[in-house]
Amino acid sequence: MRCALTSLMLALALAGTAQAERRVEAPPPTGEFARLFVGLTAAYGQMLDAEQPRIGHAHCVQPVPGHYMCSYALARPGRPLECHIMQARWTPRRASTITVTLAGRTSRCGSLREAIASLR
Repeated sequence: MRCALTSLMLALALAGTAQAERRVEAPPPTGEFARLFVGLTAAYGQMLDAEQPRIGHAHCVQPVPGHYMCSYALARPGRPLECHIMQARWTPRRASTITVTLAGRTSRCGSLREAIASLR
């Protein structure tokens, strides 16, 4: 009986751990991803140098869970905003939580739709 109880407790503990890991790894909704992207880049820039460019105005979509496409603006002191677009994956188990797979500049960055339309 004691062995069965110990086995049951171990099984429940492992199941709880597996559920907790799945919750942590679930990709965030697009708005949260955009906030994380802006926050992570700001923290990284702050570590390097206070004069680093800042990212803002991020607008993202998630066509497939864990995959995102975003437009954003890059602000540099004394210069006009630069508009950019990127594709990225949510990679919480890697050194970088967000892995950028494709990126480039665009003419507009009001929304992702505007940024894509400006590529034509």
